[in-house]
Amino acid sequence: MSILDHRTLLLSLTTVALVTGLLLLISSRQNRDEPGLVYWGLANLVGAVGLILAGLRDIAHDRLTIDLANALIVAGYALNWAGMRRFCHRPAPVWVIAAPALVWLAFNQWPAFHLNASWRIVGVSLLSAAACFAAAHTLWNLKGERLVSRYPAVVWLILNGTVFLARVPPVLLGEGPDNTGVQASPAFTIILFVGLIHVTLLTFLQISLTKDRAEHRYRQAANTDMLTGAPNRRAFFDAAEPLVAAAARSNRPACAFVVDIDHFKTINDSLGHAAGDAVLVAVAGAIAAQLRPGDVFGRLGGEEFGCLLPDTDLLTATRLAEELRARIAALDLRYEGTVVRISVSIGIAPAEPPTESLDRLLAEADAGLYQAKRAGRDRVVAMDVVLR
Repeated sequence: MSILDHRTLLLSLTTVALVTGLLLLISSRQNRDEPGLVYWGLANLVGAVGLILAGLRDIAHDRLTIDLANALIVAGYALNWAGMRRFCHRPAPVWVIAAPALVWLAFNQWPAFHLNASWRIVGVSLLSAAACFAAAHTLWNLKGERLVSRYPAVVWLILNGTVFLARVPPVLLGEGPDNTGVQASPAFTIILFVGLIHVTLLTFLQISLTKDRAEHRYRQAANTDMLTGAPNRRAFFDAAEPLVAAAARSNRPACAFVVDIDHFKTINDSLGHAAGDAVLVAVAGAIAAQLRPGDVFGRLGGEEFGCLLPDTDLLTATRLAEELRARIAALDLRYEGTVVRISVSIGIAPAEPPTESLDRLLAEADAGLYQAKRAGRDRVVAMDVVLR
């Protein structure tokens, strides 16, 4: 029996779909925060059942081997789309899964459609292609995550949808098989072969997407301060050091802030550490809201935050620091019925030759911060100038 015999390919595709479906469901048990895996696993299993029914052609009734079989196959593609929506943090309403199969079943109630193999091929092809393109569009619009497997998955989904669309013109031009020769036609053999590649490759890409997301979350956790959600010291240095070096090489201005919360120990001692935590979160949020695109900041430790402003001269940095000080002073923070007043002291240092390292720049900003503390707190110190 030839390896490209349609019966061999049908058996192979069914087996692969069943195995990969179970593999995805097992993987979902180990990755409970990824519901897309459940949808993808069910997609392969549902498609496999549809293929089994299609393989019973000439043995079972046409309503099973044509109507229900193809309904399950297009439902499998719809489940893949639904899984992609869940992976991309979007809802997967029932209509997303049910609509293609219901459309297919509805058209098959029309005798002229049910008895015409060419029309059926066009119907299945269009519904399957639409689900592939919809899944690709959903994944393409995923924001905020750098997933290596995202682009290969998008490309493959588009290619697979295009293969389905490529079936339509020949059929419409009258080159489709007759009603009894669908499974024996070369086009059916090609579709089975492409389907075998599709199920294998897409499953690999789906697992890769899940793995990429887990690694992305680990990287985020390693670079994020758990309390405030701000970048931690390591992430701040990783982002700011190249900016300082670039400013030194190109002789462009840059400035650093060191922001320290005034009387933080008193807040902790009088109201408790939970109140202190709330203050840290509020200050981190204020800094993030004040900074511009391209500026970076992070929690250096304790009640101290660092900021790096590239392409910013001292005058502009001083104005921004004073606006930040005023924003924080105006925060309306209440903890268990008590109004918590917050103020910060800010030291500023410009990146001027021979300052070529972030450590040195922060040390100079720290000197300004201590001057602000000695001058009475709740103020900005840039060089030898004290602002209030």
